Amino acid sequence: MKKYIGLEEMSNVNCSSVLNVIRNCGSVSRRQISDITGLSWGGMTKIVNKLFSHGYIVEEKDTSASGVGRTPALIRINDKKNVVIGLDLNREGFAAHVMNLCGEVLERFSEEVSFQGKEELLQVILRFTGRIVPGYKEKNILSIAVAMQGAVDAEKGISVKFPHCPDWENVPVREILQQEFGIPVFVEHDPDCMLHAMLKNEECENMLLFRLDRSIGMAASVNGEIIRGNGLLEVAHCIAVPGGKPCRCGKKGCIEAYLAPSLESGRLNEEALQELLDPLAVFMYNMMRVFHSETIILTGKLMKYRTAFEKELLNRFYQYCEKSEARVKLVEETELAVEGAALTAVEGAVDLIQIS
Repeated sequence: MKKYIGLEEMSNVNCSSVLNVIRNCGSVSRRQISDITGLSWGGMTKIVNKLFSHGYIVEEKDTSASGVGRTPALIRINDKKNVVIGLDLNREGFAAHVMNLCGEVLERFSEEVSFQGKEELLQVILRFTGRIVPGYKEKNILSIAVAMQGAVDAEKGISVKFPHCPDWENVPVREILQQEFGIPVFVEHDPDCMLHAMLKNEECENMLLFRLDRSIGMAASVNGEIIRGNGLLEVAHCIAVPGGKPCRCGKKGCIEAYLAPSLESGRLNEEALQELLDPLAVFMYNMMRVFHSETIILTGKLMKYRTAFEKELLNRFYQYCEKSEARVKLVEETELAVEGAALTAVEGAVDLIQIS
């Protein structure tokens, strides 16, 4: 285990800290940077100058300042240079956002996909990413983050399983993309990316997110930190109804056994939906208690039909707890996963910053 940190590494850590302060503040003075980071004036100035020279930040006059004397300058992120790419690789289609370090989406891409197996799926991923990268090389692509369905080992950058691709197993997506494009890559479970996007806009830090399609994906945050771990929150085959409906896994009463029929052939099955509501309400309540969550987000393709079940689901859920204990929000997923992937890429790029 490494027991010390060198001067160069410390400088890079401080550069990341300063850049994060500027990102979070929008526009900020040198004095404010020094006060927030605790860096000395000389140390802060050295780091700011490095960030200027590498095009990460720009300086502009504070037009709101009044009085006589020198007009103070404010520092902000350079929104014309340095971008990241967020990818959402979904079995039904791919999406991408190109985002600058301010969190602004510069361009959106999407593509319907089809594949027969692992090798074809890999080629589709490389081709889709290859459509985007060449157009932004001059702006300096700092990182790529990928939101993936199925089981993911984010720490190792491995896609363990991908829906409807039976020979897809333990695929080193990070390594493959890095070798192809020469850009740092992060791989995340898609519900984690969706929760990341929600955390950006919500005041609550203890949240649960359930992506409800033909199966269920889950993400959780505690004190604003997303809980991560290979297979840690794979909950599709948790028992919601002891001795209930048979599930494809061989057990009975899994939450997936009630969820999957509700979107039979991609359309709402109203009879199956009614059978789902109570098991889902119980499942939501149990997970809320486990993670002490104050907000529960329901998203995914089932939300297209929310008007058919929202009121009844909430009535059943609030039989088990008071409304003051947890807020439930039903959100159509639209671009949540790809937005969260791009935000992950921004944070990862800032953390990886190295300036000589």
